[in-house]
Amino acid sequence: MKVFRFVSLFTLILALGIGTTSCKKVNDADLQKAAQETLAANPDLAGVMVTVQDQVATLSGVVMDDATKAYAESTVAGMENVKSVVNQLEVVPPAPDFSALDATINAALADALKDHATVVAQVKDGVITLTGEIRERDLPTLMQKLNALNPEQIVNNLTVK
Repeated sequence: MKVFRFVSLFTLILALGIGTTSCKKVNDADLQKAAQETLAANPDLAGVMVTVQDQVATLSGVVMDDATKAYAESTVAGMENVKSVVNQLEVVPPAPDFSALDATINAALADALKDHATVVAQVKDGVITLTGEIRERDLPTLMQKLNALNPEQIVNNLTVK
């Protein structure tokens, strides 16, 4: 009877031990998939990739600011069974939008060039590029008018007579 009780108790302890350790084993592929799905729910994290090895998640890709980088890291770090996070995200701010500035400059450009028929101006990304011909005495007046439009830059490719 003592032997039977001992064997039963030993078997129970063994079964609980095996059950406990087998439940702790997490598949890295499943963890990676869950982390990627969690990040994909946020459009700001569309450029983020996750790889998981030995329950350590590595983030790679590009985000627009430091706050988004920190958010991605904390989101993955907060997931169950993730031991740690290696954050290799690169912060690249979005390019500035010059469309409003270009529209404003283009609207005022005709008036600035009305006395300079041989001058052609193009506007792109806030930069005015001048081509054509101008008399030397008219150049300061033209440049003053163009500077009043507050462009990012003026590229002067004019031929001065």
